[in-house]
Amino acid sequence: METKITSVYDEGALVGTQLIGAKGFSVLIETAGSKILFDTGRRGRYLMHNMAVLGIEPDDIGKVVISHGHTSHTGGIRDLLEERSSSLNIYAPRSAAGAGKAFGPKGIRIPKDLSERADVYEVNDWMEISEKVFVSPPMDIAGDLSEVFMVIMARKGPAVISACSHAGVDKVMEEVKKRFGSYPRTYIGGVHIGKKEKEKAKAIAAAFSERDCSNLYLNHCTGIKGMTGLRAELGLKGVSDFYVGSTLLLEM
Repeated sequence: METKITSVYDEGALVGTQLIGAKGFSVLIETAGSKILFDTGRRGRYLMHNMAVLGIEPDDIGKVVISHGHTSHTGGIRDLLEERSSSLNIYAPRSAAGAGKAFGPKGIRIPKDLSERADVYEVNDWMEISEKVFVSPPMDIAGDLSEVFMVIMARKGPAVISACSHAGVDKVMEEVKKRFGSYPRTYIGGVHIGKKEKEKAKAIAAAFSERDCSNLYLNHCTGIKGMTGLRAELGLKGVSDFYVGSTLLLEM
C-alpha cells in the first residue's frame, strides 16, 4: 500500500501547468481510500482552482486538519465548505478556532450559514485520524498560538508533514521520537526561515543531519533564501522543492 502526498497550495507551482502559486500552505494526503486535506491556504478561490486542476473533488475530502490559526493556513475553509454537499470533519488546536471558541474572530472563520457543514474537533493530544496517520499535540509558538503537525507511519519510518514548524524543527523531531521511538526519515512542508537568517538555516540543517532525516521536501515559509541556505549545508540535492502539483509516494 502507498500513501500519496500532493502539494495543493504553495508560493510556487509546477512550470507548464495551470496551477497557481500564492502565499499559503495546503497538502492532500491520500491513504487507505481516504483523502485528508492539511490546511487550506490563504485564498479560497486559489484553493478551489488548484483542486480542480489536480482533479480533487471537494466532496471527496473526508477530513481537514488545520495546523494553526494564521490566515495563510485557514483562509480556504469557507470556499471548501461552500463547494461541498455534505458536512466535513475539521481537526484543529483550540487556538486555531479563535479565542477558545468553536468559531472565533481569528483562525478558522466559518459563517453561520455554513456552520452545519462543519464539525470541529479540538486537538489536544496525539490523534490517529486514519490508519497510520496521526495529528500531533499542539506545540506552543508565539503569543497564545499553537501548531500541530502530522505524522505518517511509513514502512521506512515516520514521515512528518509540518506547515511551518514554528516551535522548531528539532522540537518537532524530538516529539516524533518520543511518541514513535524513532526520528522521522522524511520531512515535508515549511521550516520558517527568514530572508536574512543564515545562522538559523545552518542550525536547521544540523538538526536534520544529526537525526539522519535526509528526505526533505520543503516549501512555503522555508523561502527561497532558506532553501539556498539549507542547500549550502546539505548539498544541492539535499533538499527538494515541493511546489503546487508536486507529489510524493510513501510505502506503508
